[in-house]
Amino acid sequence: MSRTIFFFLLSCITLEIYAQENASIDFHSKIKSAVTDSTSQYFYPNLLEKIKTNPADITEEDCFYLYYGEVFQTHYKRIDGGLSFVRNPERADFDRAAMNGNCKKVIELGKVMLDRNSVDLTVLLHTSICIDKQKKYVDNEYISQRFRNLLSAIFSTGDGRTKETAIKIVSPEDDYVIKGALGFFGGKERHMFDDSGAYTIAYSIWEKDGVKLYFEDVINPEW
Repeated sequence: MSRTIFFFLLSCITLEIYAQENASIDFHSKIKSAVTDSTSQYFYPNLLEKIKTNPADITEEDCFYLYYGEVFQTHYKRIDGGLSFVRNPERADFDRAAMNGNCKKVIELGKVMLDRNSVDLTVLLHTSICIDKQKKYVDNEYISQRFRNLLSAIFSTGDGRTKETAIKIVSPEDDYVIKGALGFFGGKERHMFDDSGAYTIAYSIWEKDGVKLYFEDVINPEW
């Protein structure tokens, strides 16, 4: 991760991280109930419509349910390893443009991909960086604000210091963005599964110099 990305991430969030006390099964029930109930203010179709019609009003709570609620939508399909590439034929060009600093192209392609998945962390990151660099660009979609609120929403699930306070993520590649925001670079990754509860919980654990960072994969086939 480049220094530019790291310092941008630091500017996005205030790291007042706290851990959710709810068990994973309660977390799951809370999200599913809110995003599938048509009378709920976090009913998923309404949140998507809010992004299109009132993007400036998207709150941290909205981003919380947008991010974790996506897995309960009928269109959602879990594809391990390169999910964004499968969904987005533009992803290779997007990554190339980001690497080359072609911000005009990054913003153009980023908007297309975010229209499909409004909470793609990697796309939001690079698009927000480019928006920040384009001083004359007017962020009418409030993409940068959405990214900041999304990071805060994810960090509200845990501090990542233990298995019990693991940071909950919905995509295998999201931990790279979160690691960068925490200043945790490099390290080795291993996976762990906990079968002690009502269902299997998958964890991704990064370790470097004796320090561990825990992520919980909230996508479970039994959900």
